[in-house]
Amino acid sequence: MHIGVVTINPELATCQRILQAGKDCGHEVSLYSLLHLSVGTGVNPILYHGEALKPVDAGILRLGTQLPGLALAVGRALEMQGIPLLDSATALELARDKFETLMRLKSCGLPVPHTELVRDLDQLADAVDRVGGTPVVIKPLHGSQGQGAILAESSAAAVSMMQSVLFQSREFLLQEYIECRGEDIRVIVVEGEVVTAMKRRAPAGDFRSNLARGGSASIVEVTEEMTRLALNATAAVGLRCSGVDLLFGDQGPVIVEVNGSPGLGGIEKVSGVDVASHWIRALENQYQIER
Repeated sequence: MHIGVVTINPELATCQRILQAGKDCGHEVSLYSLLHLSVGTGVNPILYHGEALKPVDAGILRLGTQLPGLALAVGRALEMQGIPLLDSATALELARDKFETLMRLKSCGLPVPHTELVRDLDQLADAVDRVGGTPVVIKPLHGSQGQGAILAESSAAAVSMMQSVLFQSREFLLQEYIECRGEDIRVIVVEGEVVTAMKRRAPAGDFRSNLARGGSASIVEVTEEMTRLALNATAAVGLRCSGVDLLFGDQGPVIVEVNGSPGLGGIEKVSGVDVASHWIRALENQYQIER
């Protein structure tokens, strides 16, 4: 197969791992930078550097915080041409919206933290109380790697921070703070199976355990409960491949995020599992189903 990978930056470690894994499986892999892609209604709907995109047999859409609209447009244009993707543009778009994801999980009976999307300035203090009071987490509606997430220790601080965000015409989530000792667990799911997982620990003085924020990680044994939650969450969002983030507080586990484009650098290094090759095999299976 010729596999096309759409990404904001082909030099990212995850993209390079996909490239190598695809080649190791005998495929041709092309990494396409979003910065040089365009989508239109002409004879050639997808252009790269102004020229018609070289035909691909299957694709992987890496949907991040930058240029998501263009990335989704490219993904949907590929789908309209009958080109199978590792995960659909629709599922990736849902996973990118943190609140819609939580609403979907809640509707499926899965445990999620109390969360509110609020815009009314007069309701900010009451919203803090509705999600359980302080400390409370304020995080962007769209984001990754813990960027923009804030822990407010008092109601006054929370309201002030939320007002500042709203005055910038940005949307945010107000979320219950789960006391978990700065630890979370990321579970990697591929085609209905858990292939590996890791425990992440926040650095001193921070509540975010993301490796990109300086957190540390270690291998963790996957329990039946973790497996059930990760598989059900992935299915609820409509993904085939995901990274599901779990917090374990005093009231039991909750799902805080279902990532449709998880990074591979940390999880592969910690676990020794070749997740990229699992993705390539999943794409091979999807190609056989849709061809």
